[in-house]
Amino acid sequence: MHTLHFNNPGLLQKLEHEAHVWLTRPEDVTDPDQLQAYQSLLSHDEQERYQRFHFDRDRHHYLVAHVLLRKALSAYVDVDPSAWQFSQNQYGRPEISGPDIAPLLRFNLTHTNGLVACVVTLELDCGVDVERVSARGNLTGIAEKMFADSEQQDLMNLDGQAFLERFFTYWTLREAYCKALGVGIAWSKSNYGFVEESGERWGISFDAESNDESADWQFALTRPTAEHLLAVAVRAASGPDTPIIQNFVVP
Repeated sequence: MHTLHFNNPGLLQKLEHEAHVWLTRPEDVTDPDQLQAYQSLLSHDEQERYQRFHFDRDRHHYLVAHVLLRKALSAYVDVDPSAWQFSQNQYGRPEISGPDIAPLLRFNLTHTNGLVACVVTLELDCGVDVERVSARGNLTGIAEKMFADSEQQDLMNLDGQAFLERFFTYWTLREAYCKALGVGIAWSKSNYGFVEESGERWGISFDAESNDESADWQFALTRPTAEHLLAVAVRAASGPDTPIIQNFVVP
């Protein structure tokens, strides 16, 4: 477990050829003084949202996630973590709106019970999703509404733990892709589907009506913990593969 260091030129240089995923376990951050310092880094709007959470666990996850994001960005450039400003598109995807810096950092943030993840790239569209693999609700019904026909057909041949693993594989990949695009997960569910290539590598296929290109996208699927699946999507514009580097840190 590492600590993030601010304004690391070597880290920024690596980002020219890599995508970085920063992960932390919220339960590893419990010191009251540290949590108080974290709160001071949030913007006014973030402070208000933080206070609105009803459950302590949700409030804690939100705080750790947004401080991880701020400190991760400050690891690349000389900006105080509290100085970052963000705006959102119509679907709620955040982007950096200040301060005005170069180069252009892109990011995406996700958190679920027990894990927070943030992906950072240099100008590249990127998305990340993490989920705890566990039975909940009507997953088959969700797949029928949200997944491509080929993905639903694949799930029909599975049950038990194998079904859960494959369901959350498709779910996290679709979430990561849609977040990289900056749209909701229900967007055009039927015009693309995911195909297993090898190991952690997955590809995407589009129908003839899509304006997207499979070769423009790179996906990675990993198990950062025994309980979680994590998917990352990076639009690499038909260039060479972009290494996706993961690091557990304490923000």
